[in-house]
Amino acid sequence: MRPGKFLLLLLSAWALLALAISAARISGLPFGYLDKVWLGLGILLTIAALIDAFRPGPLNQKLSIERELPGSLGLGVNCKARAVLHNQLPRELTLILAEAPSDKLNIKQLPVKLRLKPNQKSEVLYSVIPTDRGVETLQEFIVRVDSPWLLWQHKIRIGNHSTVKIYPNFSPIAHIAALGVEQHVRQLGIHLSQRRGEGMEFKQLREFIEGDALRQIDWKTTARQRKPISREYQDERNQEIFFLLDCGRRLRHKDGELSHFDHALNAILLTAYIAIRQGDSAGFASFAGQERWLSPVKGSMGVNRLLNLLFDLQSTLENSDFLQVAEKFQARHRRRSLVIIVSNIREEDSEDLIKATRLLSKSHVVMVASLREHLLDETLNRPATNFSDSLAYAATHQFMAERQQVLHKLVNAGVVVVDSLPEQLHIRLVNEYFRLKRSHRL
Repeated sequence: MRPGKFLLLLLSAWALLALAISAARISGLPFGYLDKVWLGLGILLTIAALIDAFRPGPLNQKLSIERELPGSLGLGVNCKARAVLHNQLPRELTLILAEAPSDKLNIKQLPVKLRLKPNQKSEVLYSVIPTDRGVETLQEFIVRVDSPWLLWQHKIRIGNHSTVKIYPNFSPIAHIAALGVEQHVRQLGIHLSQRRGEGMEFKQLREFIEGDALRQIDWKTTARQRKPISREYQDERNQEIFFLLDCGRRLRHKDGELSHFDHALNAILLTAYIAIRQGDSAGFASFAGQERWLSPVKGSMGVNRLLNLLFDLQSTLENSDFLQVAEKFQARHRRRSLVIIVSNIREEDSEDLIKATRLLSKSHVVMVASLREHLLDETLNRPATNFSDSLAYAATHQFMAERQQVLHKLVNAGVVVVDSLPEQLHIRLVNEYFRLKRSHRL
């Protein structure tokens, strides 16, 4: 409980009256009767304040608030929430409604001031923007209610706790669900090479189209139909794609609102979804801090299982041991797969990473997806106008050259390498996935 504005105004007037009486005494004016008036007003104000302080009664029983909010949210996605208030008191309420502070949610359009008539219901709409992944519990609403005579503001907590799960931004997945895979990946800027009859699995018979190879023609069906009929094939299905995500310090850098780690999760989710839609299965393992494992899954529930596994996964400050990860993976998963290692590769990783990819390449097709910071590109593209700029350019150039040497060693060892800015990673991963499938390397 705290004093209301009206009580502060009355106290200010009472204090000014005391100053006026003091000034009258100093000047010798005959206003001595004002002492009793001032004292009487102070007593009346004190009595009124005490009565008003204890008049509200059990507000939390007579004022109810219900929160309406989805149980799952997407990182950085603006979500509308609703608070439904019901005043069951026989008097009008003036109140200020607010949510308790949250570590993982940015709450907009609150606090808000309301007037509720007796037995009136009212709705308040506000925005909730997740700023971090994981599980978050919203506490009771914080309400400041004016007392009947407006002398006090009572602070109370009303409502129930609400637990929400904050997932990586899955809006691209929700969008792709309404479209065909090929149509959507073209919207993303992914190029699908034109192929007719080049897959390994038979799909259907169709009329001959100009550009079809002669070996595609089904001569028996052509004879029966008396028109050219071609066999159409599709990419092989039931293949496996496995993501190895570095949870160490390498992906903690932020370019904008999302960290590199969050961009990596978004890219993994989208690529896994497309792979599952293509009839393949997707698995996941994390290392360097938080170790989680999901054996390859497929079907409509596969992405849901992947989401629930990694939605609260966080990066750590630990170093990454690529060789140890490769040895563990080889011991646990033998079937030939496309293994995608997602990290931020540096020159000091060279020896360890080369050994790890050589070990994995004995049984799998290996891809290394390396994210790089925007600052590196910006420094190299910025004109050097002073000595400090020149030093920064030289250091960045050397760092990038050493980094490229590591990536070239990987390419020479037969590893597929994706070197990408964070926001472009999902496009690059999907592109390489389709390229590998259509080149029959899987």
